[in-house]
Amino acid sequence: MPELHHGEGEAEQRVLRGLRLGVGLSAVILALEAVGAYFSHSLSLTVDAVHNVPDLLAFGISWFALRETRAGSTSEFTFGKHRLEVFAGLFNGLLILAVGLVFGYEALDALLRAVPFAGPVDAVWLLAAAVPTLLLRAVNLRVLGRLPGRVRDLNLRSVIVHLASDVAITVALLAAGVTLLLRPALVWTDALAAIAIAAILVYESLPLLRGGWEVLTERTPHGLSVASITEAAQSERGVTGVHDVHVWAVCDTLVCLTAHVGVEEMTMAEGMDVIRRLRERMEREFGIVHATFEIEAAPRGAAAPSR
Repeated sequence: MPELHHGEGEAEQRVLRGLRLGVGLSAVILALEAVGAYFSHSLSLTVDAVHNVPDLLAFGISWFALRETRAGSTSEFTFGKHRLEVFAGLFNGLLILAVGLVFGYEALDALLRAVPFAGPVDAVWLLAAAVPTLLLRAVNLRVLGRLPGRVRDLNLRSVIVHLASDVAITVALLAAGVTLLLRPALVWTDALAAIAIAAILVYESLPLLRGGWEVLTERTPHGLSVASITEAAQSERGVTGVHDVHVWAVCDTLVCLTAHVGVEEMTMAEGMDVIRRLRERMEREFGIVHATFEIEAAPRGAAAPSR
């Protein structure tokens, strides 16, 4: 039987190239925003500049996880290293959450005290960093956003969600910069933008953490129902019953299924045909390409279900 590729193949080369691009662009953005934050004295730009350090780590971890996954299965890792993708997604989510909470507290404190973070904010320097940052992030998001959906596992989704939020963050920076350029007296605008940025970071981390937790606890993947799978399997010709059905995900792109299947009295060749039809149906109707069925002979005289 030919090997089925679970979200891997030529598309992963594009993913790896996209992640390498992400690392390079994030380094450029970090440099731009670090200079801008230093000269602008902006808290919101400082938050985003510091948040670019986890960005670099996130891209690097995601790239490493995908590269390791491409090595395939071994005698030690019989499913391959797909779980690295899940751990990478979780780590990215934790980094985003930590940055959001820490700087959210700092921004709220600055807003309540009505004191500038490090002196009066220079809106020109703020905009000088924010405008090219928006362009670079938009390019990066476009490249990764056009990747085939079948390779968008938790790991890669964590990066795409991260980038989409980064674009929203840069819009907040631009809004703060334009406001301060036109109305310099509104000094609270910078702290308010920093709070908005921190809130975005916290919000984007939650689905990543939830998704990783569900994979690690082997929850039935979203969109799949054990009852529906069992009903579909029982409706196949020659099947008398289905039990001990287990459905879980090694990672988002590798969903596995095992089940015990009772069949009518039949030859070995006929039993193998039942397994083939069950596997084809699981892939066709539920997208499960790694299905294992254990055939059990029904007791002599047992009635087959009506069709």
